[in-house]
Amino acid sequence: MGRTRVEVWKRGEKYALEGRVQITESDDTQVKAIVSGTESYEVFLKFLARGIRKQCTCPYAGGDVCKHMVATSLIWDNMRGFAPPAEDKVELETIHPPPISRKQIATCYAHPLKADLDIIRVATDYYNLSPKKHARLPRCPRIETYEKVPLTLTEVKGALKQMEKWAKRKTYHNYFCAGEMAAAFSEMLDILEKRLASSPPEVMIGIMAYCVDWYYRKFEQMVDGSDGVWIFPVARIGKIVTRLLEKYPEHPAWHEFNQIVEEIGIWWGDDLNAETIARWRNSNLN
Repeated sequence: MGRTRVEVWKRGEKYALEGRVQITESDDTQVKAIVSGTESYEVFLKFLARGIRKQCTCPYAGGDVCKHMVATSLIWDNMRGFAPPAEDKVELETIHPPPISRKQIATCYAHPLKADLDIIRVATDYYNLSPKKHARLPRCPRIETYEKVPLTLTEVKGALKQMEKWAKRKTYHNYFCAGEMAAAFSEMLDILEKRLASSPPEVMIGIMAYCVDWYYRKFEQMVDGSDGVWIFPVARIGKIVTRLLEKYPEHPAWHEFNQIVEEIGIWWGDDLNAETIARWRNSNLN
């Protein structure tokens, strides 16, 4: 519940009451379900030693909790004889939209690796004099969050493709959605860093080369970065590349990495290599 937005929890409760959840498989440790929404979505929840593994095939779900997961968990709890949480407990433990100040925003930009990404998601809406209605984007593209699962380039490409599709939505706005897009990319990069230790170095180095290329060729084209939201994913890319350089400084995969980023640097007009990208971790707007 602590990772769930209050409005998402309320929608999940509504779905559960409306009978939209069909449990297809369950025991005391895991559950599979199909939840009817805009389409039918598959949900999987499983208790682990350090939390819950959660998956949903809807566009919203990623590292976040969606309404389909909430609805499934409520029905699953009921099947196991657990009462739903009281309303005051829901209000206390769910995430509410942050009341943000300009000082909080400035702090995020000064320390992008420690930034509260929820503030970045909504900052433009709070402080723009003429906000426009726009698409609300998922917190993160769908990608495995369990840190013991090795990464693959195919998985990362698939996650980034999801973000490209978000930018094609009718109500997508390259300025008003920029914070959400930057935050989602940053959330995905945080997941990559957590799974780094379980992934072969040549795979991780190749993935980071692809992320740099995607940042320049796709992200920069999809987002109006005039407010500086680009800094949040950039700092994370720099941090991961730094970790890889420190652990595998002589790995032969760096040769191909440098070829890829040097090529995109020539296209963009930047001098790029592993060392210059590692310095991105120190990026800030001060």
